[in-house]
Amino acid sequence: MNVASPEQLNHIGSLAAEMVKPNQRVGLGSGKAALAFVRALGRRIKDEKLNIIGVPTSVQTHQVAQEVGIPLASLYDVDSLDITVDAADEVDPQLNLIKGGGGYLTREKVVASITRTFVIVVGGEKIVPQLGWTFPLFLEVLEFARPVITRRMEALGALVTPRKKADGSLYQTDNGNPYLHCQFPRGAITDPRALDLQLHAMPGVIETCLFIGMAHEVLVAHADGRVDRLK
Repeated sequence: MNVASPEQLNHIGSLAAEMVKPNQRVGLGSGKAALAFVRALGRRIKDEKLNIIGVPTSVQTHQVAQEVGIPLASLYDVDSLDITVDAADEVDPQLNLIKGGGGYLTREKVVASITRTFVIVVGGEKIVPQLGWTFPLFLEVLEFARPVITRRMEALGALVTPRKKADGSLYQTDNGNPYLHCQFPRGAITDPRALDLQLHAMPGVIETCLFIGMAHEVLVAHADGRVDRLK
């Protein structure tokens, strides 16, 4: 697998930053490629005195945005966003996404849901023929419901493991909730929209990693230096 290098991710991060216009309200995504965008946007603010407001999708992104000088607001301050740039773990031919490898899927989906233009930046290795090809499904759940949801996901054919930290303790999201990795056999997710609806119908599921019909454009950095724009 030809994985995009940090330099190539920096390049598409810069391309995405050029899409931001003065006076826009901008969603700031999470993940390596999205943080490359955040840093590139910070350079534009410094070099061009670009006037924008950013809304970060994670504590980590909030910290990086502050470091590079991006003025920040919360969802109490803005009711819609002009553009959001975020990363993804998988992108299928219909531009449906699996997101959440970083652990921030709920905040990312909330921000994407109020965005007029949702742009994804990824390396070419993230383009897959079908969701679930490489990555598990991620679920943010209530701790009380975790055993119930685990059994239900196993009944659907998934191998379920809770995400843990390096010290072996249970990982908690920025929202204070546990996170499940649900690995389906390759090729099993034939209708991601229907699966997303099924998962949301389970009491105790806070949010899923399936971003269906949300992306407007995907910038893809390939290992050979090419950049594709998928719409």
